[in-house]
Amino acid sequence: MNRREILKSVGLIVGGTVIGADSFLLSGCTFSEEQVGLLSNDQIQLLEEIAEMILPHTEKSPGAKDAKVGAFMNRIVSDFYTSQEQQVFLEALAKYKEMDFDSLTLKEKEAHLLKEEKNVDKNPIYTFTNQETSESFETRPAYIMIKQLSVWAYLSSELVAKNSFNYLPIPGKYEGCVPATTDTKPMYWKQNPGTALRKV
Repeated sequence: MNRREILKSVGLIVGGTVIGADSFLLSGCTFSEEQVGLLSNDQIQLLEEIAEMILPHTEKSPGAKDAKVGAFMNRIVSDFYTSQEQQVFLEALAKYKEMDFDSLTLKEKEAHLLKEEKNVDKNPIYTFTNQETSESFETRPAYIMIKQLSVWAYLSSELVAKNSFNYLPIPGKYEGCVPATTDTKPMYWKQNPGTALRKV
């Protein structure tokens, strides 16, 4: 075997390796629409539609959709709600989906949520009994769960904290008399220096 044949062989081997490796490496980069957590992407979008009606976008403040509250709500429901609370939450989402909340007009959405708000005392409070311990406990009405999660997700987002509040990571001295104008933002202090704001 002479030098020319060896170089051709090495070139073919290296070329084949690079081409094969390229397709092998890129095959690992395909993204699938996997469901992360308990809620599907459609349910997360539905939650953001509801939250946007509760916390709408204005000229001076971002809305719930801007703060991407749906992913945060999914995380809380998936990781921290009991199975009974999850059941109540999913049943409520199914009702919103059934009425096709996404396609309602702004006025219809507003009217429906106002009705929910007025009837919150009449909404059922679910009582469950733990089979092992025979303890019973109650969950809040589903609308209250959604509303509380919306507000929590909204206020814990970095976007809202830095754009809608005077964000101070560590509060300085307290000044009781400060001139205020219509453009003065409320203060947002980081409660625990060890925690970070949720990035959007």
